[in-house]
Amino acid sequence: MTLVSFISVSQGQTSMIARQVPFKQSFYWLTGMPLHYSVGRTLESPDVIQMSEFTMKTAWDRAVDYETFLKSARENVEWMRARFHDLMLNETEEETLKGIQNEIKILVVGTDRCNDTAGNLPVLARIVSLTPKVQLRVLDSDSNAQFHQQFKVNGKRKTPVVLFLSSDYEELCRWVERPSAAYRIVNEKTNSSVDDRRAILRKLYGDPEILRQSLGEFVELLTRADLILGRR
Repeated sequence: MTLVSFISVSQGQTSMIARQVPFKQSFYWLTGMPLHYSVGRTLESPDVIQMSEFTMKTAWDRAVDYETFLKSARENVEWMRARFHDLMLNETEEETLKGIQNEIKILVVGTDRCNDTAGNLPVLARIVSLTPKVQLRVLDSDSNAQFHQQFKVNGKRKTPVVLFLSSDYEELCRWVERPSAAYRIVNEKTNSSVDDRRAILRKLYGDPEILRQSLGEFVELLTRADLILGRR
């Protein structure tokens, strides 16, 4: 059952009616009066909800695992492999990851030529290697631009987009582009060229402290996703 709050308007008076009704019935006039509803997310019709879930599942089905992504990548391959092996987790972090209770899918929308993707994807792969409850897949942002388009920030597409999903492909958390410390450093270089920014990013992701910040942010979101789904 879905609890839907209905506001009815009759002869200038407004009243709140709370009813438990099956999902599909919430789209009809149940009282003979015009109704407006409010729930936790925007509902336009059952078909819209189904299409949203289908789109995320389709993206997951099109995506590939980390090793397959590396085999097909043309840029930054050795760099990504090195970042994976360079990253060391402490005992607390490993225990946190091993304590994840729910099945969680991590979908990364990105490309091998993007330094932010190449810098952060190995961190996620390292995390997933330590917890059997979490799966990681990568969706190429160039060949799936229409899907990528819906995650614009300030009118621009950012890579990578990291989506933490439930086993039913519902989005639980989202992370975009780079860790906070990297943003602060890059944003200070306001007059730098594209090539200069790429060089800055490559140097940043070679810094163990930046890798650890990415690690901390990902572990925090993964823990949050696990809590959202409910821990026993």
